[in-house]
Amino acid sequence: MTRPKIARKSASGFSSTFWVTAQTSFTQLFGLALFAVQAPLLGPRAFGLISIVMVFTGFCETVLIEAATDALISIPAIEDLHFATMTTINVGFAAVLSAAILLLSAPIASLFKDAELTAVLRCMAVLPLLSALASAPNAYTKRALEFRPLAVRAIVGIATGGAVGLTLALLGWGVWALVWQAIVQRLTSVATLWWAVPLELRFGISRRHANDLRVFLGPLCLSRTMKWGSGQIPRFLLGLYLGASELGLFSLASRLNDILTQVTVVSKYAVMRLEFRQFLNNPSGLEASLQRSLRQMSFMYFPLFVGAAAVMPALFHAWLDARWVGGIVPAQLLMLMGLPGVSLFAIGGLLMALNFQRSEAMLSVADTLATVVLVAVSAPHGLLLAATAYACRPLATLPLGTHYARADCGIAARSMLSPQLPALVAALAMGALVWTLGDYLQGKSSAPIVLLVQIVAGVVSYALITLMLAPMAAAQAAKPLWERLRRLTRKRA
Repeated sequence: MTRPKIARKSASGFSSTFWVTAQTSFTQLFGLALFAVQAPLLGPRAFGLISIVMVFTGFCETVLIEAATDALISIPAIEDLHFATMTTINVGFAAVLSAAILLLSAPIASLFKDAELTAVLRCMAVLPLLSALASAPNAYTKRALEFRPLAVRAIVGIATGGAVGLTLALLGWGVWALVWQAIVQRLTSVATLWWAVPLELRFGISRRHANDLRVFLGPLCLSRTMKWGSGQIPRFLLGLYLGASELGLFSLASRLNDILTQVTVVSKYAVMRLEFRQFLNNPSGLEASLQRSLRQMSFMYFPLFVGAAAVMPALFHAWLDARWVGGIVPAQLLMLMGLPGVSLFAIGGLLMALNFQRSEAMLSVADTLATVVLVAVSAPHGLLLAATAYACRPLATLPLGTHYARADCGIAARSMLSPQLPALVAALAMGALVWTLGDYLQGKSSAPIVLLVQIVAGVVSYALITLMLAPMAAAQAAKPLWERLRRLTRKRA
């Protein structure tokens, strides 16, 4: 039976945009607040152990589940047997992966020289199976543009798992607080999602429906494998060479970068893909639209990445204890990684919007290879060098990205980079001022006071510098934000 479409508005009357925004906001803010409490209680080793486990269990969630979801979305006329077939295939792969993790838990723990890792791996081996059950209802809701169940699933799962993790952390359970947090979160999320969608959980494989899915699964699995590799292989190598505690420091730095990137660049990336599709058959105006987007992104996001790097010492001293001090410089380096990342996200959105998926996949492959090579060479020499190499990944990939932008879309590198130059100069000048101010105030005031002074000085100085360097460009970049604020004010009024 072919599934009908569902209206863009949910039964509650809220738009899809509202639910996506609610999910993203809650996920990031609650996750950050939870981590802010757990990090001082548990220390870097606990988070390092979980990072090692997620290298193995995360493959199912990042590759199989996301690829399966996108494949189900891509089927023109979806039927119940498509969902059942995909669920059965996913559960089968997940069962094999879970069994492999159980059998190899002791050798893996021996490889990383940490005996406690054996029990942690065995307990968390259930995660792939739980995640495998989510692809069908996940795809169903996205196909129908019904994002309320996804938001409810995320909010309920994260809140429930977070409550368990926080309680166990306060009780002194150590790494097991994070273990049960992950398990409860996945279990609650899957149960909530199946309860919220009008889709029956069924198993069974149809050859015809499997062939329909196979057309899309190959390229999608390749792309998602590259995404998984670029994120998890560095963690594997760092844990292997440096141990769980050093990996925990890197995980903190990476998490801070991920939070800021998700809130800023990734959100804009999703919008850019839709905006650029209007030029699919008529490229006139594409370059101007891209430059406008890059100018807005750079003026809004560059000061956030540079400012975050500048205030990182004060943030760490105000928030964490001495066990985390070694993560300050890696966190600063990974924050600065967001500067070239803006260009790469824009190129990726451009290629996907104009149906150059092959070029985008090759860019993902190059990004993964660059990450693996850089970290593999640097990891034996310590965390600082490894973080430096990892932060250079976008710079290593950017030339290839600009090549694809020119070859496929007719956009020269200069046309992409020049709109970002004024914002880059202003952000770096602001960062230098904030860094100098923090260095001067260190030891003269408490860390929270220093952090507050740095933030205020950064906001004021960046506004003044941009007005002096490029007043018209700054005004154009700030216009969309001003319009959003006006609309929000009118709605409340």
